[in-house]
Amino acid sequence: MSVFPKIQDILDKKQISYKLFLHPFEPSAISVAQSLGIDPQKVIQASILRDEASMLMVIYPATGEFDLEGLNEVSQRDFSMLTAYQVCEVLPTCEEGICAPIASIYNLGAIVDESLSSADPVYMVLDSEHLCQITNADFFNLQGGSVMKKLSIVKDDLPRSRMTEMPQTDVENRRNLIRQRLQNMQDLPAMPKVAHEVLLLSADPYANATDLGGIIEQDPSLSAQIIRYSRSPFYGYKGDVESIQDAISRVLGFDMVLDLAMGVSVGKAFRNPEDGPLGLNEFWRHATYSAALVQQLGKAVNSAHRPRPGMAYLSGLLHNFGLLLLGHLFPHEFSLLNNAVQRNPKAPIVALESGTLGVTHMELGSWLMEAWDMPGELITSIKEHHNGKYQGVHAVYPNLVFISNRLLNTIGSGDEVSNKLPGTVMSNLGLTEEQVLEIFDDVMEKRESLDYMAVQMVA
Repeated sequence: MSVFPKIQDILDKKQISYKLFLHPFEPSAISVAQSLGIDPQKVIQASILRDEASMLMVIYPATGEFDLEGLNEVSQRDFSMLTAYQVCEVLPTCEEGICAPIASIYNLGAIVDESLSSADPVYMVLDSEHLCQITNADFFNLQGGSVMKKLSIVKDDLPRSRMTEMPQTDVENRRNLIRQRLQNMQDLPAMPKVAHEVLLLSADPYANATDLGGIIEQDPSLSAQIIRYSRSPFYGYKGDVESIQDAISRVLGFDMVLDLAMGVSVGKAFRNPEDGPLGLNEFWRHATYSAALVQQLGKAVNSAHRPRPGMAYLSGLLHNFGLLLLGHLFPHEFSLLNNAVQRNPKAPIVALESGTLGVTHMELGSWLMEAWDMPGELITSIKEHHNGKYQGVHAVYPNLVFISNRLLNTIGSGDEVSNKLPGTVMSNLGLTEEQVLEIFDDVMEKRESLDYMAVQMVA
C-alpha cells in the first residue's frame, strides 16, 4: 500500500498548503523534475541508511551526490545505504524503493542537508506517481527534530575518480548527445537483412509459409536455430522436424516463426562481451526465460486482452534490447555499467544507468526500434517494461514482461528489484496469483531446454 494517503492526511491536519503534481514513470528524481519542467535544484530526495545500531533517513538535493563516506567519518558510525530492494523489504510502503523525504511517517530520525535551508519552494517525490510542492518553512516543520549537516557534494564538483568518463555535462545534455548520435544513421547498426525482409512480410496480408521459409533459408544459421527451437521439449512436439516448413506447419505456426526469426536475427547482430551480469550469457538466459514466460502467461490472459503468442514471445525476448545497443555504441560505458551492476546487484539498474549515461536501456532500445520502424507492440514493451502502472496502447505486452521479471527475480535473473507480484496488473489481465505461479513452475521445469536456447543465441 502506498504511503501517499498518510502523507496527504498529515499535510491536511497540519494545515500545510501544498501543490501536487502527477508525473509519468521516471527512473530518477531528476528525470521526474525534467518531465514536469521543474528546476531539478529544488527537488529533494531521501535515502535510508543502516548500521548495526539503527536506521536513519538522510535528505538531500536530487542534484547532489550523497557523501556516505564523509558522514561515517564525522559520526563515527558504519552506515551503509539500503538498495531499493532492501528499502521495500524493511519499509513496505515505499513503492519501488522510493521513500518520501518525511522521516516522521516512517518513525525514523533524519539528517537534512544544510544546503536545503535556502531552497524555497521545495519539491518532494512522494511515490512513483506524486510530486509535492511546499514552502521551505513547512518542509522543515514536517521534519521535527532533524539534524542539519553537510551531506551532499554537487555532482559537478565530484573528483574525477568518482564520476564516469563521460563529458562533464549535466544529465540532460548527456541525454541529448546520445540521442543525437542515435539519430545519426551512420552510427546506428543497419537492420539485419533477414529481419528487414521479415518485417516487410509481416505487413503483407497475402504472405504464406512458403514466403516466410524462403526468407529464413537465406540464413543457414538462423534456419538451423529455428529448427532446433521447434525440436525443443519446451514445445512438446514429438515428431520429426527436418525443415523450416516443418517448423512452421507442424510446430510453431506462421506468426510464431515470423516473430522468432525477427527477434533472433536482430539480437544476434550485436556482439557484446559475454561475461558479467549484463554480458551476453546472462542477457540471453534472461531473455529466453522471459520470452517463454511471457508467451505462456499471455495464453492465460482474458480474451479481451489476450496478446498474439508470437509478439508476446518477441516482447519477452527483446525487452532489454537497449543493453545490446549500449554495448555496441558505447562499449566503455557498457563496461562501467556492467561492473557497477556486479558490485551492486540489488541496486535498480535504471538508477545506475541514469548516473552513467543520463539515459536508460528502455530509452536506448525504443529509440533504435523506432528508427527501424519495428512493431509498436515491441517498442512499447521495451519502453514500459519497468512501469507497472502503464495502461496505454499495447499495455498487455509490457505488463506481461513486468510480471515475468518479478517472477524471474526469485531465481536471481534480470534487473527487477522486487519479486512481489503486482496484484493490480494481474487483475487487469484476468490473471490470478495461483495461475501465474503455476505457469512459472511449468516453465521452470523446462529450464534445461531454455538454457540450451540461450547458449545457441550466444554462439
